[in-house]
Amino acid sequence: MTVLTSAVAILAMGLSTPSMAYSEQVETIALATASFQTCEQLGFSVDRKGISDWIESAQESAIAAGLDETEVQSSLKSRIDFEWQRALDRHARDKLMQHSPENVWRNNRYWQSRCEKLADDPASSRYFSQPET
Repeated sequence: MTVLTSAVAILAMGLSTPSMAYSEQVETIALATASFQTCEQLGFSVDRKGISDWIESAQESAIAAGLDETEVQSSLKSRIDFEWQRALDRHARDKLMQHSPENVWRNNRYWQSRCEKLADDPASSRYFSQPET
């Protein structure tokens, strides 16, 4: 996962690289968006409003850095949709496998690890907090 690039940092990189910075940011946003509900179920605190604001800010920054608005919105939507579908598919497969304690454990560990990474990643850590122990 990548570090969240602020609007100032994107602009400082110049117009030759904003699409790469935006692509990296889109990847992290898509993972966060597809994971937040499961992370909440695992006890993580999630700032849903913050994630929504993050999406908006990333789009505005990319547009300000010279990317086409339609392309920006399209790339974000398609990446979020892709990650969301992967999460739904995974949940559907795992529901079918609930008869196996090992599969349940493996699925829970996968999501725990994914949520921990989101809570530890500088790009998304402001939106995900580890459960209090």
